[in-house]
Amino acid sequence: MEENREPLSAIAIEKKLQLLRNKHFSEDTIALVKSDYEYGLKEEEISLYLNKSYDIEQMKILSECLHKDVPKDVIDIIKNTKYSVHQMQVSLEFYEKGVPVQTIKEVMDKGEKPITMRRLYEEVLEQLNKVKKQIPEESEYVKALISQMDEVVEKINHQNERYDALNKKLSEIETSKDDEEVRERLVKENQDKDALINSQQNELNKASSTIARLRDDIEKKDKEMKRMGDRIESLEDKIISVATENKKEAESKAEPQESQSVSKADKKMVDTVAVPQNMQAVANGIPVYYQIPIVDGTGNVVQRLPIERSVRKSSNSGVASLFARLSFKKKSRADIVKLVASGDLVPAQLVQIKSAIEKGLTESQLVELINNNISAEKMKEIIEIAVLENSMAD
Repeated sequence: MEENREPLSAIAIEKKLQLLRNKHFSEDTIALVKSDYEYGLKEEEISLYLNKSYDIEQMKILSECLHKDVPKDVIDIIKNTKYSVHQMQVSLEFYEKGVPVQTIKEVMDKGEKPITMRRLYEEVLEQLNKVKKQIPEESEYVKALISQMDEVVEKINHQNERYDALNKKLSEIETSKDDEEVRERLVKENQDKDALINSQQNELNKASSTIARLRDDIEKKDKEMKRMGDRIESLEDKIISVATENKKEAESKAEPQESQSVSKADKKMVDTVAVPQNMQAVANGIPVYYQIPIVDGTGNVVQRLPIERSVRKSSNSGVASLFARLSFKKKSRADIVKLVASGDLVPAQLVQIKSAIEKGLTESQLVELINNNISAEKMKEIIEIAVLENSMAD
C-alpha cells in the first residue's frame, strides 16, 4: 500500500469539508478528515470510516490503520461496527507485534472482552517467539512426539476446564447443602480427574525427556557428519594432487618418445630415393626394378612409370630405444597402479582398466580413463576406439 501521497490544496480540502458540514457531521469528525486530507489520504480511503455508526474514537483507529498502511484484509476484520474501540485498538496493537491475521480474525469473531483478547494475543505471541528461537527438527520421530505433546496438552486443558466446572459445581453444592450424595460423587470424580491429569503430566514429562535426548543424538550425528565431510574433502584434495603430479610426470616422459618418433620419420624420408628409368636397384646382387606398367584401353603397355623406393635403416639406436621404452613403461605401470589405488573406481571399472592395459593402451590414455571416472560400459567403447587408433598409428 506504500505510495507517494500528495495532499490536496487548501481550497479543495475546504470544499470537501463543507460537504461534510452540510451532512451534519460533527466537528471532531471534520477535524479528523481535514487532518487525513492534509496527510495525503485519498477520498476513497477516508470514506472507509465516514460511517455514522462509528464514534469518533473508532474513526481514529481506522484512520491510524490507513496512516500505518495496514493491509486491507486486516482493516476488513477490524472495521466491523459491532466491535468496540478497545477491541479494535487491542487487535491493531497485536497485529503490529506480529500476531497472524488468521488468529486476529478468530479472536475477534469470538467477541471476547478486550482484556481476554489481550491475554489470548499474548499467549499466541509467546508461542510464536518460542518457535522462532527453536532449531527446526527434521526427524519424523521428533515431529510425531511434538504432535503427541500437543494432544496431551489439549487433553490437559480440556481436563482443566472440566476440573474448573466440577469445582464450580462443588462450590454450589457445598453452599446449598441440598444433596450430600451428589457432592461425594463429584468429589470422587474430581479425584479421578486429578489422577488422570497426573498420569498425562507424567507422559508429557517423558515425551519432553525423549525429545531432549533425540536433540542430543542429532547434534552428535551432525558433528560426526561434518568430521567425515572434512575427511572426504581432505582425501579428495590428496587424490587430485596425486593425479595432477602423475599427469605432469606422464606428459614430461611422453615428450622424449615424440621427439624419437619424429627423428625416425626424418631418417625414413632421408632414405627415400628416386630411381630413374635408366638405373636399377640391386638387392643381394639381383637387379630389382621399381616400375609400374601403364596400359591403354586395349590392354597394351604404353609406358612404364618409375616409382620411389624407401629403405628403412636399422641401427643399434633402435635396440637402445626399445630398452628405454620398456624401462619407461615399467615405471608408468607403477604410476597407473598408484593412480587406480587412490581412485574411487567400482569393480566393473577396474575390469575395464585391466583390459585396457592388456590391449596396450598408452599411459596417457589410461590416465584419462581413470581420472574421468566414466561408467564401465562407456570405458569399454572408449578402449575399443583407442585400440583402433593405436593400430592405425602403427
